[in-house]
Amino acid sequence: MLSLFSKKEYKLVINGQQELILEHKESILNGALRHDFKFPHSCKVGGCGTCKCRLISGKVKEFTDKSYLLSKKEIAEKYILACQSMPKSNVVIEIPNWDKNNQEIAGNISKIEAMTHDISKVSVSLETHIHYKAGQYVSIQSSDTDIPARCYSFAQSNTPGGNQLVSFFVRGVTGGRMSNWLIDPLNVNSKVTLSAAYGDFYLRDQSAPVLCVAGGSGLAPIIALIEEAIQNNSAIVDQPLTLLMGVRSQRDIYYQDQINSLGAQWRNEFRFIPVLSDEPVASNWPGHRGFVTNYIDRKISLGATGYLCGPPPMIDAAMIKMQENGMDLNRIFFDKFLDQSGIKP
Repeated sequence: MLSLFSKKEYKLVINGQQELILEHKESILNGALRHDFKFPHSCKVGGCGTCKCRLISGKVKEFTDKSYLLSKKEIAEKYILACQSMPKSNVVIEIPNWDKNNQEIAGNISKIEAMTHDISKVSVSLETHIHYKAGQYVSIQSSDTDIPARCYSFAQSNTPGGNQLVSFFVRGVTGGRMSNWLIDPLNVNSKVTLSAAYGDFYLRDQSAPVLCVAGGSGLAPIIALIEEAIQNNSAIVDQPLTLLMGVRSQRDIYYQDQINSLGAQWRNEFRFIPVLSDEPVASNWPGHRGFVTNYIDRKISLGATGYLCGPPPMIDAAMIKMQENGMDLNRIFFDKFLDQSGIKP
């Protein structure tokens, strides 16, 4: 019998294989990491969703609301955030696609190209090929600093044999140690380690129109999806595609030439619509103004499949507009980009 001063310990089983003992009041993620288990993670504070896993059996206490990161379908299927879940019994979990995701590859930053005042394209040369689906992301760790690892989406499609040179769109944010380190030209040739590949953001239905909404560096996985469709000669290239890009001002628009090139290869209608939310009224901008979600109408939503990447408020608002205009919630897929400025310690 446990005394009043005894601390309960619970058994954690991961993917039916790994068995670990978690200490009293220890989160699933912290316990796994303490045992040197390579659990997918990034922020550790419930802000990114990288550590999501499915609760197969057992009970947990969840510290925060997970609905802002997980879809209704994932919540219905009992997905939890490992960093925000403390066992209240023995627990069995499943990390989705763990066998395929367990890649850890060393490389170095080979090129940094400024695309706007705060977004750069960061290219990484790897020691061996990395395999992923267009739309997925990796955790990047600096090999020679104590900067915590952070997650970034691939900004290119994957070739059948895997890629040895990969790129990411990185926005430097206030207080973001990793983002500012990655875009600093002084760090070209610096060593990094990539853990991959994570996320279930990838192309689905090949027989429906496509509506993409990107905000800021959220353009990266959208570009990867479009490239992959063209590269694989997918049937979806025969469907109309609309890409709405929400930014603040003209100086925040980037990658236009590459987007126009992709549009020229798309076999059906391809519309790229930048929308500026904070452009000076007296400027020479002839295009769309306001919030990007204001341009989600019934014509481009009804019967379409939606792909959304960017800040959580934009994605939440876009999902509401899409549903109001006839889009099925089950046909909306998203990847929320939450930087460190939006994560509570």
